[in-house]
Amino acid sequence: MIRVFKNLSADQSCDSTCWYVVATKSREEATAKLNLERQGYSVFLPQLSLRKRRKGKWEIITEPLFPGYLFVSLELGADDPGPIRSTVGCIGLVRLGHTYTPVPAELIAGLQSVAANDGVTPSPFSSGDTVRLASGPFAGLKAVYDMAKGVDRALILLELLGKVQRLTVEINSLQK
Repeated sequence: MIRVFKNLSADQSCDSTCWYVVATKSREEATAKLNLERQGYSVFLPQLSLRKRRKGKWEIITEPLFPGYLFVSLELGADDPGPIRSTVGCIGLVRLGHTYTPVPAELIAGLQSVAANDGVTPSPFSSGDTVRLASGPFAGLKAVYDMAKGVDRALILLELLGKVQRLTVEINSLQK
């Protein structure tokens, strides 16, 4: 165990403190975040606010941007990552072989700037916008954007054979 920790601290691709990915138990991201913060770790859990229908009513739901994961700031060699794997809600740090791979600082900075805007990720479309499908079997057809469905999917309304159909498509397959 000590030998592995020495190998980890030798891999210093960051200047000092870096962000690393922590795998969490299913739907326990908030619990993991709270317990890691209680232990003195600096934690970042990016979240996304979505409008979803639950029990027949529309509600604004906040859910993790990366379900099952959060970010923790560590200086390997100075900070001990060992307690993370036994923290309630955590599975452990994500690693490649025996080394923990840092997350690019630019990615974390971008996610934190979005979180500073009330945690709401701006959608490229708003409900009622006319969009064109850029790829897939319906490429070239016009549709009406209805709402976001998860992180990378959207619900659209497409008129086919004289009837409006609801379809779920990849959000990157839509154009204005």
